[in-house]
Amino acid sequence: MKNKKLFLASLTALVAIPSAVYIVPANDHVEAAKVDKSTSHEGIFKDVSSESPYFEIINEMHNLGYISGYPDGTFKPEENISRKHVAALLSRVLPLEPVRQSKEFKDVQKTHLHYDIIQRVQRAGIMDGDQNGNFNPEAFLTRVQMAKIIDLAFDLSIKSEIDFKDVPPAHWGNRHVRALYSNGITTGYQGEFKPTEKVTRAHYAVFLHRALNLGNEDQLAQKLQGQFSDISDKTLETSFDEGVNMMLSMIGQKITYGEPGHLITDGEVYAATMQGTQRQAQMARENILYLKRFVKKDSEFEKILDRWFEGDFSEVKNDIFTLLAQDADNMAGDNWNDPSRISIVTKEAEEHYVLKIHGDEALKRHKEQYK
Repeated sequence: MKNKKLFLASLTALVAIPSAVYIVPANDHVEAAKVDKSTSHEGIFKDVSSESPYFEIINEMHNLGYISGYPDGTFKPEENISRKHVAALLSRVLPLEPVRQSKEFKDVQKTHLHYDIIQRVQRAGIMDGDQNGNFNPEAFLTRVQMAKIIDLAFDLSIKSEIDFKDVPPAHWGNRHVRALYSNGITTGYQGEFKPTEKVTRAHYAVFLHRALNLGNEDQLAQKLQGQFSDISDKTLETSFDEGVNMMLSMIGQKITYGEPGHLITDGEVYAATMQGTQRQAQMARENILYLKRFVKKDSEFEKILDRWFEGDFSEVKNDIFTLLAQDADNMAGDNWNDPSRISIVTKEAEEHYVLKIHGDEALKRHKEQYK
């Protein structure tokens, strides 16, 4: 298991560095969303305060002329977004070159306020109507419909064949959801995508912002930090070795061989990543649920993942050695193989670690999942 050996080599090197106390895998992702705060202003929308997690993105999208609010000065971030408004947003941010013949919809007459916009997204091959010939402009957009629209609008490529359990390969929207997830446009909800849930105006602004900034290293990442990105179902179905590597990587945010409250520094991050560990993963519920699909029922791996999902890390010291025991020959003689030397990091230290290694988006996920 080559990656496990790299994990062990990195761990050994960390013990030798006096101030480096975390298992820190190398960064093979680009950091998640970094919005230019200089484009943000207080009070653009009365109902989107600076405390909102969507504040900066909504302000930036407004300042660019992509989104607008209501006459009363509100944005209504929690309101579900309609298909006509999705069409309007796309027409503002994309050129929408026609790729097919125009199609008339029974419920969108030429006198309709959004007629021209709906025609543009239809001719661009991005949005269609139903089997009865209606566009349903007032209908709310579901998450899987959103995935299809953004996938088609931005011509996304699928970068990893990882599926949510509620959007299996047989689901009509599978390829579209794969495209969004593998490009870091969506993270799902604790291992599920929730395809039939409605999309709010705030969430659509975020999805669109992420899609617009793909490939821009100063803005949004190609993939979100801490998420699995280069493991396929086939790999884990053949052997769970890679799953063990990911579990070992996830433990890195929980343990230390130094002071439990030590806050990792930029220098320590750099020193650790130079040791050659190739992958990183966050202790996130979506990652845990994904791995559970490939472990044997009632196995030690399943028991460990079940505890982690519930937020029970009381046995994490033993968990790491259960995992490392899969490569027992390489464990023999290692002088750091001593459970008594491992400490569980403090809440503050863990949150600092997640921020430094995985970024703002990952820290938000961590706080939401393990309150």
